[in-house]
Amino acid sequence: MIDTVSKNIDFTIVRHDLGIRLTIAHARWLRGAVIRRADRPEFHQHGDDGLIHQQPLIRYDVSTGLAELAGIAEGALLLRSLPPFDGFTLGRETVHVRRREVDSGRVEIGPTAKAIRYRFLTPYLGLNQENHRQWERSTGDERRRLLERVVIGNMLSLSKSIGLHVAERLHAEVALRPCGLQVLKPGVELLGFEGSIRVNYGLPLRWGIGKSSARGFGTLIAEED
Repeated sequence: MIDTVSKNIDFTIVRHDLGIRLTIAHARWLRGAVIRRADRPEFHQHGDDGLIHQQPLIRYDVSTGLAELAGIAEGALLLRSLPPFDGFTLGRETVHVRRREVDSGRVEIGPTAKAIRYRFLTPYLGLNQENHRQWERSTGDERRRLLERVVIGNMLSLSKSIGLHVAERLHAEVALRPCGLQVLKPGVELLGFEGSIRVNYGLPLRWGIGKSSARGFGTLIAEED
């Protein structure tokens, strides 16, 4: 019998209905609107020495069309204490909050006995500058294996950010295809992927992995195999 180790941690989602359907382009503005009020590293991933190189504990998710703030561990506790917003300035427009809902509880994160199939709701930015060069030099199975290693690395990085030691070996299978360059901000683009993955690791509802996952990219939802 496989001895799996996971961690039961706090998880919070704060949903805001703004009366319009948001797209991935709004996630960056949503993040900016929040950090103008909440100047803590957990909200913006920057510390005294620059960028904090760990998986974020707070995400700005628009995959449902709503403005959702999601947090795990310390991020969840910070969201619960964040004063309600009457509205958000998204680009040049200020949009008022029509309805606000808060869901709080605890979730299991970590290795699982059986693989879970997840589908990406927003483009997955799995490649950095270094492994993108490797991707371009590779074909077929080599590209698939590269992305599988990257997915496992994402899970291990998330584990580290919540203080979870992973003793189990993680396995990933990917069914991903490029979906074009994704604009992170003016002048910065990364190759996005769409499709699904299977991995023996449990994640919270609509959590994200990969580059710029805090800004709405790489949002996953579990599906039946």
